[in-house]
Order: sequence, then C-alpha cells, then structure tokens
Amino acid sequence: MIATRIKHKIIYTIGRLIIPFKLNKFDFSTDVFSGSDENYLIMSNHLTEVDLFILAAAFKKQMYFVAGEHLLRSKHGKFMKWIQDPIYEAKGAPTAGTLKEIVKRIKQGCNVMIFPEGSRSFNGETIKLPDSAAKMVKLCNCGLITYHIEGGYFVAPRWAYEFRTGPIHGNIVKIRSASEISGMSVSELTEAINNELYENAYETQRKKHYKYTGQRLAEGLENYLIKCPSCGEFDSLVSKGNDFCCKKCGLSGSYTDEGFLTGEGLKYDSVYDWGKWAEEETESYIRSVPDDEICFMDDDIVLSEIGSDHVKRRLYEGSITGYKDRFVIGDMPINISSIQAVSMLYFGKSLLFTCDKGYFEVTGDNFHAIKYQKIYDCYKKMER
Repeated sequence: MIATRIKHKIIYTIGRLIIPFKLNKFDFSTDVFSGSDENYLIMSNHLTEVDLFILAAAFKKQMYFVAGEHLLRSKHGKFMKWIQDPIYEAKGAPTAGTLKEIVKRIKQGCNVMIFPEGSRSFNGETIKLPDSAAKMVKLCNCGLITYHIEGGYFVAPRWAYEFRTGPIHGNIVKIRSASEISGMSVSELTEAINNELYENAYETQRKKHYKYTGQRLAEGLENYLIKCPSCGEFDSLVSKGNDFCCKKCGLSGSYTDEGFLTGEGLKYDSVYDWGKWAEEETESYIRSVPDDEICFMDDDIVLSEIGSDHVKRRLYEGSITGYKDRFVIGDMPINISSIQAVSMLYFGKSLLFTCDKGYFEVTGDNFHAIKYQKIYDCYKKMER
C-alpha cells in the first residue's frame, strides 16, 4: 500500500506540470494551497469535465478524487485506476460504499477531494446539499477546505455537446481544522458549505459579461429545455449550430457567446430562467396526470444492465413508458417504490437507476432523461 501511494504521489506531481497545457485555452487562474500538517477533505462545486484538473492545479499535495463509476467503464478507465485509483461512485446507486471508502482513505492519512453535488448543474446554479454532506465531514474527523469555481458552466454546460473557451477562475474559500469542525453543529456546517460552494452562473455573468466562444453553441438545449414556454409542448425544441426553434409553434432564437438567449418573442433570456420554469411546469404536469395514465412515453431507447464487473450488457431496444408510480420498459414494469436512487448522465440523455432487479441504464439519441427523473422526484416528494 505504501509503495502504491508513493506511485500515486509521483504521478500526481508530474501531472501537475502538464495541467497548464490542458487549461491554457481558458483564461484560467486559481489560488494554490501548499498543504497543512493535518490531512483534509476538499469540497468544490462542480461545473465542467475538467474540474479535476482545476483542483489538481490548486492543490500541490496529492489527493484522491471521487469520480463517477461510468468513467471506469470508459476506454481510459483502467489507466485512470492505475495512475490515481479514484474512489468510484455509481450514479443512480446508493452511496454507502463510497462513503466507507472516503473515510477509510482519510483514516489512512490521505487527502480526498469530492464534488458533493454528485452531478453538474444543468442551469448553472449549485445544487443545494443536504445534511449528509456535513455528517460525512464530521465522520472523517479531518480538516475541510472549500473551493469555489466560477465561469466553468459556460465553458461546458451540462446539456451541451461542445466545449467553449473562456474565463474560469478558482479560489480557496475557507480552510477549517478538524478541531474547528468538531465545534460546529451539523446544521451550521451544512449551511457554511452550501454558502461557500454556491454559484449562480447567470447572476455572475450578468455582471461580468465574459465571452465564451465555440462551435454549435445551442446544440443540446433540448436535453434540458423540454417544454416550450410559448405553446407548452414537451420535447418540441430542436437546435442546430447557435440557433434553436420549437417544431410546434415556431418560437426561435439563438444562444450567444455570453451564454444568453436572444430572439423575438422569447419569454426568457437565460437557460437558468427557462430551465427553472420548465422543471416546475414538468412537476406540475406530472402531479396533474390521473393515476394509472401515462405521463411520458419514448421510443427508440436502449435498456442496459451494469454488472458488478462494470460491464454494460444490452437487454432491450424499444420503448419506455412513465407513469406516476412506475416505469414500464418493454414488458418489464419497475415500481418506483423499488428504486433506491436515480441519476442522469451524458448531456441528460441517459437515466441510471438502482432497484431490486439490478443497476440499469436507459438511453437514446432523442431521449430526455430529465422527464423520468422528475417522475421519480415527484413520487418521492409525495411519499414524504
């Protein structure tokens, strides 16, 4: 174990020399932390797929990252495990095993970095954390450093297919010792973490007006903006290049290099405002649907099962139907009461969930997973 950790430290140190070349296309700046006498847990808001590089640039001492299990299934998965041995967290699955491994490494004297939101925000606003985040910090009994990233959302919106170039800034917000944390209540620590990690990308951008240039800026908007504010139709938005329009009513506009929406008759000028409205409207619609009637149905989906060996096996190609209390995929009904966790991946085109039948992924080229995430969310709210 000691030899392995030495290897990880050497590779991490060498990797930090390469990182500036990875980030040189962004106007990137960050505070740098050299280290402390006690080991620590680092928490950061999560905005881009290069956040790992951003955090590595900010922290000189080697740390272990918490990363999505889906990365282990990628072509670089085995290499990633060899060079740094990340702590893997399965999206749409219970997190008890991940927590156990975080605590284990902290107890071994390692530093661990985590994005406690679990997933990147679709609209640029940091996802509010529950008390479980603070409980984890207390369980680790180590120092805590909070780190804040600004500008990353417009470099890589979660719904978008293409990266853009523009400013990203990172800063260390607060450094707390283990003794300081022990003197805080769970609610006090939860509030502090939420305040220190919070970012609303559009609030910041309305003040600073940074430029984020790239190709196909609007493409993928339909993965998140699933309801038209003009005609109210679901899944009617299409995008191409920097432009988008509603197939039903013709509402159209463009996505600018400042990240705003412009066009005649547009009710909203930001993905944040349109997206928040669409999410609320979707939940309201689901609640209004009579029991045992269909909320949503999608064709041309693929259902796969993800095994304990991290291999994805295709089970079915066809349709998915969402009711208020269940999903029906082919001839397989899955009661939402049996689902332990749900998450989304890949621009919002994949739904991952764990139930008593296993760990599954539903995906499709024109599949918008957020609709089924909202069915699950509404059911859980009703259950509470």
